[in-house]
Amino acid sequence: MPPLPADLDDLLARYARGPSLVRAAVNGVGPAVMARAGRGGWSVRDVLVHLADAELVRAARLRFVLAAEVAPTLPSFDEGVWKRRLQYLWRSPEAALALYDALVFGNVELLRRFDGAAFGRVGIVDGVEVTVGELVRRGAVHAEEHAAQVGALRAELGDVGAG
Repeated sequence: MPPLPADLDDLLARYARGPSLVRAAVNGVGPAVMARAGRGGWSVRDVLVHLADAELVRAARLRFVLAAEVAPTLPSFDEGVWKRRLQYLWRSPEAALALYDALVFGNVELLRRFDGAAFGRVGIVDGVEVTVGELVRRGAVHAEEHAAQVGALRAELGDVGAG
């Protein structure tokens, strides 16, 4: 397999850094801060469980697109519904972070086996075409945004380890 073009290799590297960014953001968070919701109604624990669940959906979407002969219809994901219905309040932040890490690793390992053309393959989410490359880009941005959100939550909740 020829190496990926530099832009796709850079995109995969950015996506692969997501778990490290999130781990750095939560480093030193104690149980009290982990469980307390901020003004937006989300706790650090909620964010970690959300990241794992969103990555589980991304992993499935990537595989559906890469394995399909024609553009498949991909599952929707409503984060608010998942937070309420999938018991985020009682889920383990440590398990969520481990799952998130494993899913990103597995996705990167899989994607490195494909050529650049695979990143242009398409699936349909909520009636809109999305490419494999866009799914990966969204994964990278998702991690970056939520790592920043964790930092903001820590500061809001007065966590001395914030920042």
